[in-house]
Amino acid sequence: MMRLEGSRWKVVLAARILLLLGAVGLASSASRSFHRSMRLFMSTLPKGVLNLASAAGIIVGVLLIVLSFALARRNHAAYLLTELLLFVSLVLSIIKGLDYIQGLGSLIMFICLFLIREEFYAKPVRRVITRALIVFGQLIFLSFAIGIALILAPDRLFGGEVSISRMLLTVVHGLVGIAGPVRFISHREQDIFDYSMAGLGLLTVIAPILTLLQPSPPKPRMTQEDENGIRGLLAEFGDRDSVGYFALREDKSVVWSNTRKAAITYRVVGGCALASGDPIGNPDAWPQAMHAFMDLSSRNGWTPVGLGCSEEAGEIWVREGDMTALEIGDEAVVHVDEYDPDNPRYRNVRQSVRRIVKQNYTTEIFRTSEMTKEMRLLLTEDSKKWRGDTTERGFMMGLGRIADDDEPDLLIVTAKKDGQVMAILQYVPWGPKGLSLDLMRRSPQADSGVNELMIDATIKYARENEITRISLNFAAFRSVFERGAQLGAGPIIRSWRGILLFMSRWLQMESLFRFNSKFRPEWVPRYVMYRKSSDLPKIGLATMRAEAFIGSRTTETRKATSLG
Repeated sequence: MMRLEGSRWKVVLAARILLLLGAVGLASSASRSFHRSMRLFMSTLPKGVLNLASAAGIIVGVLLIVLSFALARRNHAAYLLTELLLFVSLVLSIIKGLDYIQGLGSLIMFICLFLIREEFYAKPVRRVITRALIVFGQLIFLSFAIGIALILAPDRLFGGEVSISRMLLTVVHGLVGIAGPVRFISHREQDIFDYSMAGLGLLTVIAPILTLLQPSPPKPRMTQEDENGIRGLLAEFGDRDSVGYFALREDKSVVWSNTRKAAITYRVVGGCALASGDPIGNPDAWPQAMHAFMDLSSRNGWTPVGLGCSEEAGEIWVREGDMTALEIGDEAVVHVDEYDPDNPRYRNVRQSVRRIVKQNYTTEIFRTSEMTKEMRLLLTEDSKKWRGDTTERGFMMGLGRIADDDEPDLLIVTAKKDGQVMAILQYVPWGPKGLSLDLMRRSPQADSGVNELMIDATIKYARENEITRISLNFAAFRSVFERGAQLGAGPIIRSWRGILLFMSRWLQMESLFRFNSKFRPEWVPRYVMYRKSSDLPKIGLATMRAEAFIGSRTTETRKATSLG
């Protein structure tokens, strides 16, 4: 496929062998045979070496297991730390009484990793190194503070002289698992101190390493030239994907094909490079853009993900990127010429619209190019007020700003009651004859049915302006909700539906599906593309963070009229 990925099997094999070697070393250091072999050398080694070697063996085993996962991402720092730990493991195998299995395994692994050292090229950026040093400093301070507190807590339970220097030395010894100059007379106090210090020592070593090995998310970078190029591709190929316009979000970066005829926009969250939607541009150039995206992910140790792509793009991801597809839901696409509110199939929509109209609700529709500055500010203020303290959600199908004067083609729909704005819809262009829903927001005092009223008005507007299709909300796991409620559904699908219903209390998955169903849309499946099944939990967590279902997100804005 690509030069960077051609030797991927070597990296994967090395990581798995390292994982096994770490597990063997951990088990060996914790076993009784280790302590029996160590006693053969106790007469020639200084006092405390048994505990130190035992603790070191356990720490090395744990770290090798941790490093194996970072090594699989081609992390350069993981490679350097692994070589150092393999050398330490080799020394420990000698101290343990010539443990040939561990020693030979460590030596062979050391040599093999050195021979393929060029495969580990994903280097951490400076701010990650700084963050790891800060974590290390914080844990060192915390460990010494706790250690001194544990020593000073008992009353006259020490054996020997107690001074500041001896207490500090005792803490240092305790962090590496050996006895210090200050000893407790009480066995209980001694055990508490020893176990606490050993645990803190292990944490002080592992936590900074984990911080250092985390792939560093870059700052979103899209130059004006990049944005102009994407807008040009959208003008030519924008009708292919309803979420294509959301490539212009300000928290995304872009990677181009070598001909600049196609581009992929992405965001790095939790070590996952999330490429949302289909590539932008000419489908003939999609494979080139995918190769560039995969190369970039590989160089930086990111997990590449195609999030919410269509079936067409998914097939190319499978062929070009050696990816696997998983259906994650359906997009609701309303065909304007099929919508007839007088048809009995649309009875729920018709009743909602009639009821809300009787309560003096009216709608207004305009393009952002037709709005004055005062109108923009009013909509922004209302939107912020209605949202309150909740986090702005949206990544795959969200532009992240409202009524921006740099976006003249956005369509704004408002619902008013007695002249006061009560709800807003915002649509982005989907080619020349389509709209894609971006924002749906309403006042807490708005009456039920206001969203149905605005969508009904949008469809009527679309019919009058030669717009043929409208993309509504994405319904996650729509097929599960639908099939799980049918007569004769199997126990697995019913159980899966039950889990999703429980999660819908917070994520509103079922309510979105039910709402979209009122408009009898065409359900267009969307997929997540991934390489390994073991990556799915990490991808799911990263996706929920990107969509702001977990944590919070702040976005930089270019205008005072943006959502923020």
